[in-house]
Amino acid sequence: MSCDEKNTDPISAPLGRRLMAMLYDAFLLMAILMCTSAVYTVIAVNLTGDFTQSTAINTDDVLHDLKPTELGWPIFPVLGSVYCGFFIYFWHNTGQTLGMLVWKIKIVTNNHGAISISQCLIRIIIAFFSFALLGAGYLILLRKNTQQSWHDRASKTKVIRLSD
Repeated sequence: MSCDEKNTDPISAPLGRRLMAMLYDAFLLMAILMCTSAVYTVIAVNLTGDFTQSTAINTDDVLHDLKPTELGWPIFPVLGSVYCGFFIYFWHNTGQTLGMLVWKIKIVTNNHGAISISQCLIRIIIAFFSFALLGAGYLILLRKNTQQSWHDRASKTKVIRLSD
């Protein structure tokens, strides 16, 4: 290789940038999930006709007299679908969530192409287990020669750092 040739292989995104992008996305995702929960609650209350909490309000001590509405188990698949849909939409369409855009990192296939929906799903599932195991799948990036986390390897993708 001569001095004139440049290495065109993009640099792998460091763990710090990935974590900061995750933090940005967590705030955005919390807001989206809270709005989803609010809409779900309005729909659930209207469908079940459970308006009992409004009759239990005592003006002397409102916080202790409110009765929460039982949303039931369907709230969990709804919120899970919104969570997965957020990442699938951004990763599949642009390769970046909003947090990744700010921190100038992008997800691509190992061949530097756009990732598929199945790769997005694999990333989400493996990342969940990686995070649940005290972040072990992410902490592997601290090793010197490792450039892919567990979910990167499983989905045959990589997170690259974009030029500034």
